[in-house]
Amino acid sequence: MAEYNSDEERFAAVINFFKDYKTIILSSLAIIFISLISIISFQSYKEKRNSDAATIYDSWLTALESNNESAREIFDELQDTFSGTGYAQLAIMINGSNLARQGNLSEALENFRLLLDDTSGYFGNDVLNSVAKINIARIELSNKNFTNVLKVLDSFASNSEHPMVYEIKGDALVGLKKEELAMEQYELAIENARNESQKSILNIKINSIEL
Repeated sequence: MAEYNSDEERFAAVINFFKDYKTIILSSLAIIFISLISIISFQSYKEKRNSDAATIYDSWLTALESNNESAREIFDELQDTFSGTGYAQLAIMINGSNLARQGNLSEALENFRLLLDDTSGYFGNDVLNSVAKINIARIELSNKNFTNVLKVLDSFASNSEHPMVYEIKGDALVGLKKEELAMEQYELAIENARNESQKSILNIKINSIEL
């Protein structure tokens, strides 16, 4: 390590250091400055986008509750302009559920598939993603597409499955004539069931397939 005999020598060494590495230092500072500006700008943009999405979402809910014909137009605007925001995703979930209750399973399925795509990935929403998978599976079960049911539910981690997931898998396996595997899923559902009513329904299903 260099030794300096006076403050003047130390100051000169600092000056020389900055002269030698001036370009690197200035470039580094510029990169840090630009990065900070970009982060702040993006955060501001994100907040503004979410705020605007919230306004349209509230308008859509109001129109939906009053059966206003503009509800569909507002929904489309929310999806086209603010796709990927939490408000757009919540709207898809509600819209899909309403369509399913009305018996429009094909459009409901499209909505839940869109929700699944929007909520997947590293920056996705695990809760809404799970809701999408379960609803897709239930609709596919109604359509007797049993293989599709198992496919969409296959990505659930076995140690975190909700009893409903086990039950739907069991129903699909019954449809595929795989009774023994179905019973295993029903038994897992019983183990994780939260109330006696659920257990009773599952036991009925097991008894109905026992040989």
